[in-house]
Amino acid sequence: MDKLIYTTQTTISNLYDNRSIRSQNLANMNVPGYRRDLQVETSGTVYAHIMDTLDTRAFSLRTDITSFSAEPAELKHTEESLDVAIRGEGYFLVEGSNGPYLSRRGDMSVDQNGFLKNGDQAVMLDVNQNQIEVPPYRRITISSQGEITIEPLNAPAGTFQLVGQLGMTSAAGLTLKKFEDGKIRAEDGSLPPADDQVTVMQHYLEQSNVNIVDELVTSIEEQRQYEIGVKMIKTAKSLDESGASLLKMPS
Repeated sequence: MDKLIYTTQTTISNLYDNRSIRSQNLANMNVPGYRRDLQVETSGTVYAHIMDTLDTRAFSLRTDITSFSAEPAELKHTEESLDVAIRGEGYFLVEGSNGPYLSRRGDMSVDQNGFLKNGDQAVMLDVNQNQIEVPPYRRITISSQGEITIEPLNAPAGTFQLVGQLGMTSAAGLTLKKFEDGKIRAEDGSLPPADDQVTVMQHYLEQSNVNIVDELVTSIEEQRQYEIGVKMIKTAKSLDESGASLLKMPS
């Protein structure tokens, strides 16, 4: 009976975590390049401090590292020169407030200090993992290899300047995870070096790979599993009380 209750409680706890994941996915379904969360990983066990540390009173310990879906999403054509989308597999190298990470987000802009940033306000890095600065320009083009060329604002017409190359990586052979801050990195937290296997398309944006129908259907299924778990705990309680009543001394 004890094992039934705590096993069911562990299942309910996992369902609760999954509900947070569904909410996160639905909240980011319109964010360009967002990768759908799948599940929160666990590592080892943590024991509930009830009576004693029996094996039946063990719960999974969250690691705050989440697996995600790398499935490519739909590409949308735009009229913006700084909108780029990665063809097939691969990631941009970017640097956010919590350090460098990998991203599929390509809705870029140049801030007031001249740094090239994406829609998450993360600075785009070049192939040497340096921040990319873009001088004032009349026109800007981005090649399939990520080379950024501008026509400087005060230069004679027909003058072109290469200001940098987008740092991109295929992350081949690496296991990628989402960390506590929601950013994608290698399993050991490092940033892989840039490579030339990844190409981009200018005037395109990759959408989120969240499927709203799948998320809603999964949410309904998990809600049913939660209700079944609660009923199992109530049933275990009833059986335990019935068994205890049989052990009572007759009055």
